[in-house]
Amino acid sequence: MWKNTFNFAQKLGKSLMLPVSILPAAGILLGVGGGLLAAASQGVITIDSEVIRSILQIMQDSGSPIFGVLPLIFAIGVALGFTKNDGVSAMAAVIGYVVLLGAMGAVATIFEMDTRTVIGLETIDTGVFGGIIMGGVAALMFNRFYKIQLPPYLGFFGGKRFVPIATAFAAIFIGSALSFIWQPIQVGIQAFSNFVVEGNPSLALFLYMFANRLLLPFGLHHILNVPIFFEVGQFVTASGEVVRGEIPRFFAGDPTAGNLGGGFLFMLFGLPGAALAIWQSAKPENKARIGGIMVTAALTSFLTGITEPLEFAFLFVAPVLYFFHAIMAGVAMSLMYILGAKLGLTFSFGFIDFVLLYPLNTKPWLVLLIGPFFFLLYYVVFRAGIKWFNLKTPGREEADTVDTVEAQAGTAHEFARQLVLAFGGRSNITHLDACITRLRIGVVDAGKINQNKLKAMGAAGVVMVGNGAQAIFGPRSENLKTEMDEYLSIAGSEAELSEAEVTDVQYTPTETTAKLRDPEAADKAHNFIKGLGGSVNISKVEAAAETRLRVVVADENVIDDAALTAAGVHAIMRLPNQVLHLLVGLNADQYAAEMKGQLATA
Repeated sequence: MWKNTFNFAQKLGKSLMLPVSILPAAGILLGVGGGLLAAASQGVITIDSEVIRSILQIMQDSGSPIFGVLPLIFAIGVALGFTKNDGVSAMAAVIGYVVLLGAMGAVATIFEMDTRTVIGLETIDTGVFGGIIMGGVAALMFNRFYKIQLPPYLGFFGGKRFVPIATAFAAIFIGSALSFIWQPIQVGIQAFSNFVVEGNPSLALFLYMFANRLLLPFGLHHILNVPIFFEVGQFVTASGEVVRGEIPRFFAGDPTAGNLGGGFLFMLFGLPGAALAIWQSAKPENKARIGGIMVTAALTSFLTGITEPLEFAFLFVAPVLYFFHAIMAGVAMSLMYILGAKLGLTFSFGFIDFVLLYPLNTKPWLVLLIGPFFFLLYYVVFRAGIKWFNLKTPGREEADTVDTVEAQAGTAHEFARQLVLAFGGRSNITHLDACITRLRIGVVDAGKINQNKLKAMGAAGVVMVGNGAQAIFGPRSENLKTEMDEYLSIAGSEAELSEAEVTDVQYTPTETTAKLRDPEAADKAHNFIKGLGGSVNISKVEAAAETRLRVVVADENVIDDAALTAAGVHAIMRLPNQVLHLLVGLNADQYAAEMKGQLATA
């Protein structure tokens, strides 16, 4: 049940990103056009040319309608997200949403309910939620009926042509029911809006961003963003249009909107400070490599507000630092609100949005004033935390765990093939998708996913829940997904794991039966036992930290270091109480299982 719910939530979160990704288009038009016109009206700049004024006015007026049709855009985005981008589902979503509005308008007229004008129709305004609902219904109808066979005399309407028809009829019933159900839902949304806008905004903003960061590893933060971005608060324009949501209200000129400006503090300054700390904490031999990675990740966060490549660099290896980051993200939100800053955004809290919307913002200079303190705070806390707790942030891992995977020169689709193999081969992949920063893969057997290989190929992290996997490759994830799709469409047997490649697959640490990933595992285990002084000298053996054997011996003096090195041990770490760590590589669990078997029969 939980796995299915999580997979559904992942798909929903991904599908919501397509509508959100359209906002920068509106933001650029409104930011450049409206921003410069606003600056001119305030006397900050002078625009004498009527031609330039006309162009700016056209840009401003061209961007505004995008916010007016957001529910329709969300309907299309959700439908595409659940149907592998099939265009018929998008058409069904449009038809379904229009029919939904018509049905609700008719019911509202009959029962004398309040209505508003939505894309030219008098109806009950359900905001973006109405679009999301109908997008989901259109996807459901598509997945259920796209192969339907009708009687021969109705054959023309069979298959995909039946989907928009089914969606339209479903929309009538849903619209009729929603006319009555929406009233209490609207009351709840309004109560939440009042809490955020009027009740205790600073606390609400803290909780929002704190939860946002905690949901980010699972890719579910987009679901939380939608009501805040597009439903919270209400503003009536001079023309009488009702506008909802932090982003639309800001661009409509609502002086109470723009309460999310705290995001600029930790994306422009805080996280780059963390990146510098991670870089400087790396081992000397790794600093050049880690420096390139951290500079790229910090610039991505700074310029675009895309933070996953940087956050996943420390999320799994230093969760205490990620928790600190989540708290500070919430604090940044509350702080900027308390200080009276009102800053808009189109997509995220990057420098591009900050510059584009600067003329429309209130007290944007606070970001430049407070930001350096956030940079310093993140740097000090991360530097100290990494040192005190000996956290294995990038560049501080054991030498044998750092590796790279390169595509074979001159071989088309080789990188895509390696990705497919890292996810367990073609037969292990049930569905393939991507959002802005991560590959989202459904698999048959999660145990076949090679997380270390994915990280070696450039993934900042891998999130596993049930049979769903997310590999964070940053902004190139969508292109990688496309390359994998293209490769799978032409791939043959080479897209499946071979016996040799199975040696890299990650198995659960509780497994005690050797998986024969290394054909020489039995001989190596025998030599390990011999080098450790024989079976009588070994009290306990187990796999530890993915690449090590943890061994407890009776007498350290009989251990033959040279024999262990010859057998394949990369390094030997001696700890108190006759405990040794043997660095043996990624097959540690296999060697441990083999050694246990040999010790049991000794």
